[in-house]
Amino acid sequence: MFRVHCNKCSKRRDIEPTIPFQLTRCHHIICGTCLAGYAAEKKCPMCGHQLQTINISRDMPISVANYFQDPTKFLQLYRKISKFQSEQRAFDNLHFLRREERYNDLHLKLDGYTKMEAQLNQQTKVEKKRIAELREYIAFHERPGVDSLDGSLSSREYTAGGSRSRSRPRTPSDHTTSETTLSDDLLESFCLDSEVDFGTKKSKHNPMSTSMHRSSSHSHDQNIQM
Repeated sequence: MFRVHCNKCSKRRDIEPTIPFQLTRCHHIICGTCLAGYAAEKKCPMCGHQLQTINISRDMPISVANYFQDPTKFLQLYRKISKFQSEQRAFDNLHFLRREERYNDLHLKLDGYTKMEAQLNQQTKVEKKRIAELREYIAFHERPGVDSLDGSLSSREYTAGGSRSRSRPRTPSDHTTSETTLSDDLLESFCLDSEVDFGTKKSKHNPMSTSMHRSSSHSHDQNIQM
């Protein structure tokens, strides 16, 4: 803390407390005696700027009174403010980092779902084609005049030219190929990435197709015995 004194004549406020001291807008302290000699000119005795003053007393505004406080008080306040703002920036950066990590995780899961959707769509396309072939195969064998044992056509199904009116459809495959099945490696990696449990790995053969194949084989054996 400094001693309050007149910057023009060096009078000290603590020695002459009856003399008023003024603080100018240009940050000079002038006593009442020196200020009276420059009142007519309305200029600061020290720098010549336009004279605007405020009385130095306990009733000064807080913004003016701070100039007469111990600067270490404001240094400690500055440290507290600096620490507080630094912690808030760290919290904000941490939350931003967590949001970015969450975004990356969701993006990875989305890639896994997209790959699975593409393979499932491809598999669905192939299965629809197989279903159409099965329907055509069943419809052919349900036509009248078709031998139930070997599927050959009767003479009524022949045209005058000796050629069949409709060619016999090929026997559909009893199971899908491995190319149309969702790969175990992709499914396993997808489960690890997306944290979804799909259970045990699926069988390479279609259970329904296998049962149909066994039923067809059993019927064929009975026809041979007859």
